[in-house]
Amino acid sequence: AVVSTQSTGRDVQSDFREVLRKGEMNLCKMAVYSKMHPVIAEVASISHVLSEDTFYSLELEDPWLHEVVKMFGEVVVPLESLLHSEIYHSVVATSISEMTEYLEKLVMTCSFGQLGGLLLDKRLRTLVSYLSSITEWSVREKFARLNMIAMLLSVDGIIEIPDLYSSTAPLSIQDIRKCLKLRTDFRREDIEKVVKEL
Repeated sequence: AVVSTQSTGRDVQSDFREVLRKGEMNLCKMAVYSKMHPVIAEVASISHVLSEDTFYSLELEDPWLHEVVKMFGEVVVPLESLLHSEIYHSVVATSISEMTEYLEKLVMTCSFGQLGGLLLDKRLRTLVSYLSSITEWSVREKFARLNMIAMLLSVDGIIEIPDLYSSTAPLSIQDIRKCLKLRTDFRREDIEKVVKEL
């Protein structure tokens, strides 16, 4: 009878965790993702092949970055006073994971110049810093793939790529090839030559 009760207790606990996880996912989908996706999606509608003047102007005031931070401040942060701390931080972590995956998909559809890559790098650093301030969970690891994409897109020249690559990189060789093809100033044959060296 004791074994049966313990087994039933574990089943109830497991069922409860599953219900809680589904509840968190539904909350994220209804309250967060529906507001987040349109703001993040704007990154695909703006040019990433920038003049120096545009780059410096966006360094000073970046409307896209401002809207992303504002969205998190208005949609996600208020949940802290409504939810248990553990659930809130889990919702934030899930929302950040969704944002980074969605942003990566969008970035991989854009064309970049070096300055566009540098601006992406700055945007990601700002987001990591801001998001780290609203949760106790580690944010940096969720941005690992995007950070490497920004690093590849911001290099001065394609010959720098082998020095940046390591076998522990969060991107595969195929991902790196796709990423380098986003740079408008890199020739296809140079990309293939560099990728073979990795």
